[in-house]
Amino acid sequence: MSTESIDQLVLAISNIAHVEKPCLENLLTIKKLEIAKEPVDKENYDAEKKVIMWENTIRDLNNWTLTWALLKLTCGLQQEKERSVEGLKKAKLLVIETSEKVQEEKDKIHEVEVLNEKYAVEYRTLQKYREDVSLLLDEVVKDETVFKSQIDELKEKSIKLFENIQKLEKVKDLIKEADNSLLEAILELRASTSKETLMAEGKIYFPEVAFACLKEARALYPELPGFKSPTDYVNESDNTGAYYSPMQKYLWDVRKRLAELTSWCAEEALVVLEEETQTQIQLGRKVDEYNLERRRLLKELM
Repeated sequence: MSTESIDQLVLAISNIAHVEKPCLENLLTIKKLEIAKEPVDKENYDAEKKVIMWENTIRDLNNWTLTWALLKLTCGLQQEKERSVEGLKKAKLLVIETSEKVQEEKDKIHEVEVLNEKYAVEYRTLQKYREDVSLLLDEVVKDETVFKSQIDELKEKSIKLFENIQKLEKVKDLIKEADNSLLEAILELRASTSKETLMAEGKIYFPEVAFACLKEARALYPELPGFKSPTDYVNESDNTGAYYSPMQKYLWDVRKRLAELTSWCAEEALVVLEEETQTQIQLGRKVDEYNLERRRLLKELM
């Protein structure tokens, strides 16, 4: 048989194989930037929720003012309202500041994506050429050289690394869901002081959604570190001037622990992503070496 088609594909591969490394490394950079953006997204989300919190507080205070106006008991309420208005201003400023940070991170990602567009197109072409030449060679050369076993090992390694990355992403999603449910619980407790009052002394209000998510995360990724429950209550304001009850503060402190878990997952993911990228680069090179060797054997048989 003629090897013209195989020769043409091998030549085409050699002409664009150089794009593989920069393309995959740029994809890795994009993923790193996306991971770096996650805590910024959280800051923005928290700021938006604090705007809602202060808006609800002001609305409730206005209702109290109307109720107690005739009894001339509005002095303390008025001071609280002024403090809440100031807190709302701070929260809205935080939304603006964190939104700008989010956009900065998006711009960084977009910059690398644009840079990688040409590489990505050529890399897809490279993958297609490799697939085509491998199929052609499979039909005529059934060679089980050391290259084949090395390729199989790299493929297996890549699959395992990818599965690990997916697990870490799922764990981060579960932690995020738990974190969001804790924030909603804090807002709920602030909106209804009776809920805390009705709870037995020493009891902690912990959302079932958060508990279920953390339980699933640990089952999915046993290596996930544990954390100690917060024990000390410090009566201090947040970055908008808001104060929280001991139970609310406890939930805020748990959220800080969850942020640490998310950071741990991010660090783990970065290590695995780096290894997976290098594995893909090695795999591509090894496939090319394997196909060149098979083409050589084919020419010897002709």
